[in-house]
Amino acid sequence: MILAAVCLSAFAQNNEGKADDAGRIALTPVVFDDSSIPAAAANVVLNKLTQIVTRNGLAGDSFDPRFVITANMVELGHESTATTPVMQAIVLSPTLYIGDAATGTLYASCTLNQIKGAGNNETRAYMQAIKQLKADSPEVQRFIETGKKRIIEWYNTQIDFLIAEADALAGQSCFDDAIALLCTVPTVCKDAYDKGMRAAVRIFQQKIDIEGAALLNRATHVWNASQDWAGATEAADCLSRIHPLSSAVPGGMALSESIAARIKKIDEREWSFAMKQFNSAVSLESQRISAVKEVGKAMANRPVNYYNVNSLGWW
Repeated sequence: MILAAVCLSAFAQNNEGKADDAGRIALTPVVFDDSSIPAAAANVVLNKLTQIVTRNGLAGDSFDPRFVITANMVELGHESTATTPVMQAIVLSPTLYIGDAATGTLYASCTLNQIKGAGNNETRAYMQAIKQLKADSPEVQRFIETGKKRIIEWYNTQIDFLIAEADALAGQSCFDDAIALLCTVPTVCKDAYDKGMRAAVRIFQQKIDIEGAALLNRATHVWNASQDWAGATEAADCLSRIHPLSSAVPGGMALSESIAARIKKIDEREWSFAMKQFNSAVSLESQRISAVKEVGKAMANRPVNYYNVNSLGWW
């Protein structure tokens, strides 16, 4: 399943974004199982990849970790030095990759200059070599920019398919998955982002209307079956879970008023229950958007291995 940050943006032409837009696309650093990187050095490589995305403005929490940056290191030379104590010297050829963990598609690659390291064992030599990688070198910056452009192009060409897939999920009552799918479109992909937002808000409204109607029906059934304090309390639990933007709210308010009147009549007690209301000082559209984003965060912040990918085939 393709998964993907929604918010309403002004209408604008699709573009590759300014430098400050780049951070809205996050790359997930990862070292895959079938790389030639020793397990003992994997964290050092991961830290270096994190430095690269941070210094090039592509770090941060991503709703969807499908777009990854990874590396492979080909060993070109390894020898023991004629020194006391004996040291291990290693020469590596590093290659960086940006790709799609969901499809295995390569978006950019960059083979950097050889790096060398020395240490009292092979692992220390390897780690010392990794430290020689320059996170902000011109080659790395060009590599990052190429990957970013390809990711933007992917969203701009795939948005209609993403919306169609989200609608199919919603048709199966998988509303949260549908919203999470649309929540990965970065704001820098302005037209795609806006279309995804409209679809996400529409699906969210469908979700809370259906859920609200079910809760209202449940509350009505409970109250009709037991018109006493216990029945009122159980009905209130159902009504309290109706989203304040749901179309079921007026019906819920009417039932609440009916319950209050009945309780006062039979029990001579005041039964007070107030359904949650939307913030009248904030536009309904903004509140829908905020609610949609909360669903997206809850559903789509998955680890890379959500895609069951331990290898990108080294492209």
